[in-house]
Amino acid sequence: MKPAYLIHGDDIAKIDETRARLRKRAEDEGGAASLEIFEPAENRGSADADALVAAISSMSLIPTRRYLLADHIEKWGKRQAERVTEAVLAAPPDTTIVLIARGKVPADMAKAVKKVGGDVLAFAAPSAQEMPIHLIKQAAARDFELTPDAARFLISHLGTNLTRLSNELDRLALWAGEGGRVEAEDLDEMVADATETSNFALGDALVAGERVRAIKIAEGLISQGSTAGSVVYPTSTSVRRANKALSLLETGRAPNQIERELSMPPFLARKLINSLSGASVAGMREATIAMADLEIWTRGGAEYPDELALDLALLAATEESG
Repeated sequence: MKPAYLIHGDDIAKIDETRARLRKRAEDEGGAASLEIFEPAENRGSADADALVAAISSMSLIPTRRYLLADHIEKWGKRQAERVTEAVLAAPPDTTIVLIARGKVPADMAKAVKKVGGDVLAFAAPSAQEMPIHLIKQAAARDFELTPDAARFLISHLGTNLTRLSNELDRLALWAGEGGRVEAEDLDEMVADATETSNFALGDALVAGERVRAIKIAEGLISQGSTAGSVVYPTSTSVRRANKALSLLETGRAPNQIERELSMPPFLARKLINSLSGASVAGMREATIAMADLEIWTRGGAEYPDELALDLALLAATEESG
């Protein structure tokens, strides 16, 4: 074990996995008494910087190496970060300090960790466009094959929370077995929405033009901890596909021809096409534009809070049907 580790980024699943691995190693090498953890109750707030500093500088009463782990340091202020940085630089040689920032790293923390010979591990979450490939690679690491359609199915039903998706991949690995294959059709009955309200349901409400239901679902998602950024990809994907399918239907294309152009499992394509009965091309186009605007907002195009940005987009998306 090195003198210090700084783990940071927004790939929460990878951070949790690395934390668990380091914690197990510490307990295996020094026993449970050698590890001290500093973290906020219920993951609210930040780790106690003063308590960590005191622990670093205190004399060890155990014969083995000490391990001090501080999680959720991203909210430390300048003074807290400075005190911990000074303590890390002056830490006794029999101490390993693990610092975890779930997001932005406090100033000079990385420099201090590197200066004492420690490691800085950065884990960035994949973008929405990269997410299907990421899931396919994670499935391969678990010795089973996840098809692209199945990866998109998981995202549409479970959202983009990497911890939730990782847990689902663990479950699918047991189901598929070593060398097995999981397709979208396998997931239709197997995968339940992981939250009481899902992004998948929001997309359905917009495709149906149901304003009241869409806003109610959006409020539920926000109350469950979702953000406009996590909602926009699966929802806008549903709306864009519906817009494309409806436009093709209006040209007289046969449903079975359209199914092959929607980049989704055939059974889901048929379900989408059947849901478009009575929908208007103009209304679906407005919904598509509204979701595109929301994507811009989530990338820094406006200063609206998440809940307001989402509500404005939904109002615009269902304007014609009221």
